[in-house]
Amino acid sequence: MYTQPSPEEGQGPVQRSNLAIVNSLLVADCGAVCTKVSLFGLVEGQYRLMARGEAPTTIVPPQEDITEGIIQAIRVIEFITGRRFVSDGHILSPEQPTGDGVDIFIATVSAGEPIRMAVLGAVTSELETLAAQAVSGLYAETYAIPSPSFLATKTSLSASKVPGMVAVGAWEGLPSTPNGTSEPWTKERTAMEWEQQLIRIKELQPHAVLMVGQADGPTGSAPLQEACQLLINTSGQQNEQYGANSSSGGVPQYTATHQIPVLYAAAPQYVQAVQRMLHGVAHVTPVNTLATQEQLGSINVAMGTLHERNIIQRLPGYKRLNTWSSTKTVATATSLSSLVRFLAQHYSMSVTAVDVGGMTTTVMVTRENGEFTPKVNPGLGIGQGMGSILQQAGFKRIARWLPFTVTEDEMRQFVLDHMLNPHIAPTTPRELQLCQAFAREAIILTVQAAQKNDFEWLNADLILATGGIFAHAPRFGQVAAMLLDTLQPRGVTSLVLDRAMVISQLGAVATVAPIAAVQVNENDAVTYRLGTCLIPFGTIQPGQPAVRVGLEHRNGRKIEVTVMGGTIEVIPLQMNEQALLTISPAPTVDVGLGPGERARAAEEIDGGLVGLIVDARGRPLVLPDAEEERQARLLQWHQALSM
Repeated sequence: MYTQPSPEEGQGPVQRSNLAIVNSLLVADCGAVCTKVSLFGLVEGQYRLMARGEAPTTIVPPQEDITEGIIQAIRVIEFITGRRFVSDGHILSPEQPTGDGVDIFIATVSAGEPIRMAVLGAVTSELETLAAQAVSGLYAETYAIPSPSFLATKTSLSASKVPGMVAVGAWEGLPSTPNGTSEPWTKERTAMEWEQQLIRIKELQPHAVLMVGQADGPTGSAPLQEACQLLINTSGQQNEQYGANSSSGGVPQYTATHQIPVLYAAAPQYVQAVQRMLHGVAHVTPVNTLATQEQLGSINVAMGTLHERNIIQRLPGYKRLNTWSSTKTVATATSLSSLVRFLAQHYSMSVTAVDVGGMTTTVMVTRENGEFTPKVNPGLGIGQGMGSILQQAGFKRIARWLPFTVTEDEMRQFVLDHMLNPHIAPTTPRELQLCQAFAREAIILTVQAAQKNDFEWLNADLILATGGIFAHAPRFGQVAAMLLDTLQPRGVTSLVLDRAMVISQLGAVATVAPIAAVQVNENDAVTYRLGTCLIPFGTIQPGQPAVRVGLEHRNGRKIEVTVMGGTIEVIPLQMNEQALLTISPAPTVDVGLGPGERARAAEEIDGGLVGLIVDARGRPLVLPDAEEERQARLLQWHQALSM
C-alpha cells in the first residue's frame, strides 16, 4: 500500500513566533467556480467560525485578478460582522483595538489548470501506474509517451513468446502501430512513431517531464537518449514559433528561454549524461529511481513544488495575494489531505473524505495506521467539468440516478448551460436531481480511478463530505444518499457533512495556528452529523428480512425494526441522542462479523440529522434495468431518506 508523504515535507519551517497573540484569522479558498472566505476568531476562549462569505472566482476576464473575488467574499463578512478587513485593496493586519483587521490571512487554491506531466523513456505499464500514483494527491495529469525503440523492443519480445504472431503492441493501452495496422517495426514505422510523438508532446505542452527507465532493460540507455532528443527537438520548434510570434507581435505561451523541468527517476548512472544532453533545454532534477511504491515520495514532493511554481504562482493577481498571506499559498487538496490525516490519527479511525467541486473531484482515504490514498481527479466536476463527466460516464449511467425520464438532448443542453453558467444554482427539483446525478458519477469515476492503482477499498469508520453540491443540498437525506450510492460502505459507518465548507482550509490553518484548526474543526466543521449507517452485505434477498435492528436508549426505551432486503430504513435517533445498537442479520447476511453473526455495539452509537440509516439494498448496489421499476425504486429510497 502506498503511503503518500506528508504535504508539509520540504516546505521549510513555519514562522510560529506570534501564535500566542492570534485573535483572528481570515482564510480564503479559491476554487474553480467560487471563492469562499471564512473568519475564525476567539469566542469565550475557543476558536470558532464567526462568519463566511462567497463570491465568484475572478481569474478570467474582465477582472482577471484572483484577489478581486476574495475581496468580494470579504465584503460579505464585513457586512455580517460590521468590522472592516480591507482598505485600499489590502488586508488590514494585525487586528486593531476597534475590532477591524485580522491577525493572519491564509489562502488555499484549487483554481487554475492541472499541471501536465509527460512520462518519457522506457515507460512500462507498471511505471506508468506508479507515476500516476505519485501525483494522485495533486492537481496533476500524467501522459505516458514511451520511446519508439522501447516500443519496438517490447513488441518483438512479446511476439517471440507467441508462435505465429506478428508483434503489434507492447501491452494493453498502447497502439499496435502508428496507423493502427499490424506492421513490423521497420525504420519507416519507427520514424512515423517518432513524428507522432513530436506532434503529441508539442500539442500537450507539458509543464514537467518525468523520465523513467532501468539500466538492465533490453534497450539499455536508448529510450533515455530518445527522450532527450524529443525534448531538444520540441524546444527547437518552440523557439522557432517564438521567433515567428515575436515578429508578428504575438505573445507565445512559452518563451525561447523557457527550460522545461525534468524529474529524472531513471537509472542513476545515466543522470549526468542526460544533464549534458539537455543543457540549456531543460532543468534536470534527480529524484529517487522509480521502481516500486517506496520511491514515490520524492516525486510527489517535487511535483507539488512544480505545481505551486507553474500553476499557483502564475494565477493572475498572485503577487498581490502573496503580500497578504501569512504563509505561502498552498493547493486546496494539500490542505485537505493534512486535515484528513489529522482526523484519522486524532480519532484513531479510518476516514474517507469526498470533495466535489466545479472542476475537480477528490476522494481521500486514510487509515488509522497512517496509510493514505488520495485521488484528485482534475477536470471532473459539476461546473465547467460537467462535460467531462458526461463524456466519461455516458448518458445512461447518469440517467440511471434520476426518478424521472430525461432525453439525451435535454441532458446535453443542461450540461452546456451549466458549463457556461457554473455560478447559477439549480432552481427546480429537476435541475437539482440532475446536478446530484452528475455528482454521483463524478465520485464513482474518481473511486474507479483510485482502484486502478491496486488500491483495496476498505470500509471507513467516518465519511466526510465537503463541497458545494453537499453543503447547498436542501435536505440532509440527499447528502446521505449520494454518499451511500457512490462509496457503498459496508458494516457500520458515520456520515458527517461539512456544511460550512471549511474542512479544506483547516489543513493550511494548522501550519500556522494548530490550536485554531483543531478547535474550529470540532466546534464548527464536523458538527453536521448526518447519523450512523448500518449497511448489511452478503446474499440479501429482495423482499425478505435482511436484518433486525434493536436500539436501547438510556431511559430504557427500546426500538426493534426488521428491515427488508432491497430497502432503506431510517430509525429515529436525533442529534445529541445515543443508544446501544443490536444487530441480528439473516443467515446469509453479514454485518462485519460473518454471515448470520449477531452483533452488539460495545459503545453507544450517535444519532444525527437524518437518524440511524439502515441500507439493506445489497453490495454492490445494483439498479433495475427496466426504467419504470428503477424509477419506482429510486422514489422509494428517496422517500425513506425524506428527500
